[in-house]
Amino acid sequence: MSSSWKELHGQLPESIDPIQLAERGAHLTGTLPLRSMPRISQGSLDGSGDVLVDLSFERSVGEKIFLMHGDLHVRLRVSCQRCLEAMDLNLEASPWLILMKAGERLAAHEDDTDVLVVDKPLSLSTLVEDELLLALPMVPMHEPNRCPARSYVVRDGHIGQEEKNPFAVLRKMKKTR
Repeated sequence: MSSSWKELHGQLPESIDPIQLAERGAHLTGTLPLRSMPRISQGSLDGSGDVLVDLSFERSVGEKIFLMHGDLHVRLRVSCQRCLEAMDLNLEASPWLILMKAGERLAAHEDDTDVLVVDKPLSLSTLVEDELLLALPMVPMHEPNRCPARSYVVRDGHIGQEEKNPFAVLRKMKKTR
């Protein structure tokens, strides 16, 4: 995280009332420490760093529909599940949520939109963590052409670079018998 980002943007509040922020047309920009998000930091090798948060809250014109949208960015150090080596994962999420008070009903034409029911102030780090978890790949891996395991990829029934394959010696022994 560059120091200029932190100088231009501040630390964010621990809890928010999203509907109240939407009523005011608020915009939150800043950073949240990754260590305040235990589920995400648990999957990270170092658990350090900051999440860049840029969220806008608004009320639609003429209707009582409240929205939250924006961008979330974090760089995680994770294990590639193909080669088990460490890798950097740039995780980005762009939440777009309709905010509703408990007990309100959503119009039929908006059934396919994600809804967040708010009945009390929410933890901002939990809300951000939930959105990042939804964006997390199920199986983080290097790009195939950049993965150290690419030398063991099977092509046309042959394993690439047999000399690095620990079973290559056994294959040679089998052929000599």
